[in-house]
Amino acid sequence: LTAGYYNLCDRDGYRPIARMLSRHNAILNFTCLEMRNNEQPIEAHSGAEELVKQVLSGGWAEKIEVAGENALARYDREAYDQILSNARPNGIAKFGHPALKMYGVTYLRLSDKLMKQRNFDVFKAFVKKMHANLDYCSEPETYYHFTEPMERSKPRIPLEFLLEATEPLEPY
Repeated sequence: LTAGYYNLCDRDGYRPIARMLSRHNAILNFTCLEMRNNEQPIEAHSGAEELVKQVLSGGWAEKIEVAGENALARYDREAYDQILSNARPNGIAKFGHPALKMYGVTYLRLSDKLMKQRNFDVFKAFVKKMHANLDYCSEPETYYHFTEPMERSKPRIPLEFLLEATEPLEPY
């Protein structure tokens, strides 16, 4: 509630935002992909893992691309594994592409600490896992593709249709 969203156990405050973004061909980008509940102060009652799942699930339910980023400077396997579980919640598909995967992940906090040998080795392993079972591209300049410019908005979304999206749904 303090963030300005009416988001309670019986009301989804983020899916209506995703629905509105779908009108503009936008990508929903969310933070704190590396956070785990048991790493947060108990008195915060933050539920970071559930929040990320809720936001991503809302975006996928509204058929828009979702992207994410880390919030904290972390260089450990646990944080990278948490990012992986959010970026590819169904794991790696044996055949073809994963059913759900993020459009993009931004890794924040490139620093001298990341470049220390042990941290960099762990980071390289993380990057390999992020690309597991995805198409190989031999031309790096074509690997990254730009999003298309925002389209002219689709017709206005009636308020009733936006309010339907406040019904909670099971996360991915």
